[in-house]
Amino acid sequence: MYRGTTPTLYLELDTELDLSNLAEMWVTFKSPTVEITKTLSEVAFDSETNVITVILSQNETLQLFNGKADVQVRLRTNDDLAYATDILDVEIGRILKEGVI
Repeated sequence: MYRGTTPTLYLELDTELDLSNLAEMWVTFKSPTVEITKTLSEVAFDSETNVITVILSQNETLQLFNGKADVQVRLRTNDDLAYATDILDVEIGRILKEGVI
């Protein structure tokens, strides 16, 4: 993804867990000094395919540094079981002109 854009990211959870009963989910992007977290109410989640759709705003991507950001999903089911994914790298591309278009 590039800074200053509005990317739509699709994160597929590779799990055998039944995630149809989620109470909460956090999708966190973190670069050296910035942390952006989207909650279950801010993302779309398909419990049949276990795909999370996350849309970031221009302001949010402008906060991230060129290079890489970490991304991790944490979730809690209605029966209070909590899980976390591995932390993955997302490539953050640079732009020449700063600011929101």
